[in-house]
Amino acid sequence: MKNTQLTDTQEQILDAAEAVVIERGVRDMTLETVAARAGLSKGGLLYHFPSKDAIVQGMVFRIASILEDSFTSELVNEPIGRGRHARTLLRLMLDNESSLFPRLQRVAAPLLAAMAGNSQLLDPMRQFFQDVRQGMLDDGLSADRSWLVLAALDGIKFWRIFQLHEPNPVDLAKLRILLTQIIDEDIL
Repeated sequence: MKNTQLTDTQEQILDAAEAVVIERGVRDMTLETVAARAGLSKGGLLYHFPSKDAIVQGMVFRIASILEDSFTSELVNEPIGRGRHARTLLRLMLDNESSLFPRLQRVAAPLLAAMAGNSQLLDPMRQFFQDVRQGMLDDGLSADRSWLVLAALDGIKFWRIFQLHEPNPVDLAKLRILLTQIIDEDIL
């Protein structure tokens, strides 16, 4: 996933696009509004991102890269063995203090709406979660447990992103304990 580094100008454009999406929504994220927000001409923007889909893809790539970097940084703190990848993902997805989650929460819903017409734009995120699941299996976590952990964390993530439900801290703590038991013990 991380085979391409973004240039400073590309980062500037993606920052501008993210700001437009947060302030106005995806429908108002036109090439012109992003270029103006980035302080570039439309031609300058098109040099780096030839279409709106390319900008959205860049935004997804950047979020996936940040997620991958965060995961890799957290993974080194887990002892090698059964459940290592699952415990790392659990910590990363349930940690409210993570700088990633508020950012993801702000842009995820509008980006998902924009990607509805082109699901290939989600490929970097798909690859990340496929790699994490494979890591869970390689750690010795059973397939059913890995699916259960991913499903529970995805459900919570989507509840929070779309503001459907916000579990209180006590419920999240209990859920963390239960998922940790599922990862670490032979229950089920």
